[in-house]
Amino acid sequence: MASGNRKHGPKWRQCIPRRRCRRALALVALALCSAPAALAQEVAPAQVADVVAALRADLEAMRFVMGAPVAAPARWQVTAAAPRHALYTAETSFAKVNRLAFEVAGQPLAAMPAPAAPPSAAVLATVASAHERLRGLLVRVGVEPATPERSARNATWADALAEMVEANRQLNAMLVHEYRPAEIYDVVVESMRHVAGIADAPYPRLPRLAVGKTTTDVYKSLLECFRLARQAEARRDMDTLGLNLRRERRRQNVPASEAYDLSRLLLADIVGLDQAQATPKAVPPYDRPHYIYSAHVHRLADGLARMLETLGQ
Repeated sequence: MASGNRKHGPKWRQCIPRRRCRRALALVALALCSAPAALAQEVAPAQVADVVAALRADLEAMRFVMGAPVAAPARWQVTAAAPRHALYTAETSFAKVNRLAFEVAGQPLAAMPAPAAPPSAAVLATVASAHERLRGLLVRVGVEPATPERSARNATWADALAEMVEANRQLNAMLVHEYRPAEIYDVVVESMRHVAGIADAPYPRLPRLAVGKTTTDVYKSLLECFRLARQAEARRDMDTLGLNLRRERRRQNVPASEAYDLSRLLLADIVGLDQAQATPKAVPPYDRPHYIYSAHVHRLADGLARMLETLGQ
């Protein structure tokens, strides 16, 4: 088990009967083993919401014994979402649970679940894999799995997405790893690469760095990119993310981890736009500074916004 320079010292020494641990893991394994037949068909968002509820309950059990802080609620107001939004957020959840298992118990990083079709099935497979990984960690350190309540039967993709976002926010508070501007930068560059291919246009020339930009400024620039991507999707009759942008723009002191999560969700929209193209074009990589600060990411996001403007016209 990892120790030393952890920001959350391990506090667990409670042991639970091995029989109960095996039974809990068996239930998870049974659900995953029965998944292939179900994953060949469309999956209802309520099914995903159930697994997310179980994931969040077990996260709370793990958080409690770790002594990690509780992430202050900042629930998104989402009125509409598509499976592609939920899939990218589920992949972010899997990556964070993977990192938590490595940090806490030294478990090797697991591979991302293989893509499944249709997208709704891929969401369920990814969230279930993240939950299985978390359950394995609970058993490894002697934490009793939680018994969650079932989600509402009429849960939508917007509901499932909002719950996943909250799970990711709690994971951010539990991880030793601190997300940095460079990680956000790389996701924004990937978004620019896709937009350049769609528009068949070069990357914009970037201005000089602005002084004093923070990850909150980056977050707000990404929200503007969301607004512009939504316009481009509407012109193509695509499902859009119904996120309350005005409410999110009022937030202050946004950590880099949440700006990173938002950049991943923005990438889902832009990849969807790219896949709608008949012949997407390859473009060269964007130049990457040796040192990257929030000012670099903010400038880059503004460049992405200028590129997205051309798609919505």
